[in-house]
Parts: sequence; C-alpha cells; structure tokens
Amino acid sequence: MKNIFFILSLSILIYSCKNDTQPKEVVLEKQEIVEDPIDTYDERVEDIAKYTVLMYDDSLNFNKEVAENLLLAYDRFITKDDFYNIHKEYIFKAGELCRGLNRPHDAIRYFNMLLEKDPEYKLAPEALFYKAATVGDMLKEHDEAKRLYQEFIDTYPNHPLVESAKGSILIEGQDLKDVIKNFKKKNEADA
Repeated sequence: MKNIFFILSLSILIYSCKNDTQPKEVVLEKQEIVEDPIDTYDERVEDIAKYTVLMYDDSLNFNKEVAENLLLAYDRFITKDDFYNIHKEYIFKAGELCRGLNRPHDAIRYFNMLLEKDPEYKLAPEALFYKAATVGDMLKEHDEAKRLYQEFIDTYPNHPLVESAKGSILIEGQDLKDVIKNFKKKNEADA
C-alpha cells in the first residue's frame, strides 16, 4: 500500500511539474519581453528616412507594403515624439499617405489631429483642404465637403488654394463627364 501511495504521489508530482512548463506560459514570457525594437528618437527618424527613400525610389510604382511601413514609422514618431516640431509635418504626411492607401477615415483622423494641435501651423491650411477633398472624393459626402471647402476659404482667405476650393465647391458631387462637358461649353462660349 505504501508503494502504491508513493508511486501515486510521484506520478502527481511529475504531472504537476510537467504542467507548470507548458509552452503557453513560455510564449507569454516571450511576449512580455519583446518590445518595439525602435526605441529612440534617432531610430524612429532613421526608420522614416529608410521607408521614405524606398517609397520614392521608384516613383512610377506604388509599393503598398513600403507605404504601410512608412505609415507605421510616422505613427511611432507621432506617438512618442510629439514635442518636436517635425512631429506636425509627420502628422500631415501620414494623412497624405493614408489618402494614397485609400484609407480616408485614417487620413481625416490625421488631418484633424494636426488642425486640433496647431491650427496656425504652416501645413494646417493644406490639412483642411485635403480633409475636404477626402470627404468629397473618397467618402462621397458632398455637402460636408462643400462645408469644409467653405471653412477653408473663410479661415484662409489669402491662401493659394482658395481658387481651387471655390472651384471644388462648384463641381462637388457632379459626374466627371458632366464637369468636362460644361467646361468645354464654357470654353467654346468664351472663344
């Protein structure tokens, strides 16, 4: 009986030791240890520079994977280094990149981020203009796009894009074929 008790106790001990070292726990430990490999300001700037070069190295072809990695690099910088002036430029560039990636809601989020952070920043007017274009062209919310173009005109009346904003209000929501047809008619009447 003692032998059976001893063997049973030994079996339970071996079984419990075996369960303590399941791969699930090892994986969790590894996940806790793994951190973002890009940890410093310089590394984040280098990451952006690397993907920017790759992105624009072949300007005839759009590489979505490189663009996504560049967006991730911008996002890392924006999240961790918001006290640098270049931070605002990266927010704007991230918005532009999201437009290229056909991610209109993300583009609008970045443009809004810049406009809320510093409406007087040198790229704030373009952020509002591109936000209006994104809302109209990509989301097809034409009334909202017109409102945003008008906000752009009212807020930045001397900006070089004001005439484009006025034109965009006139054609917002129209079919491109109709716009071209009307433009041709106007040119023929002026000639």
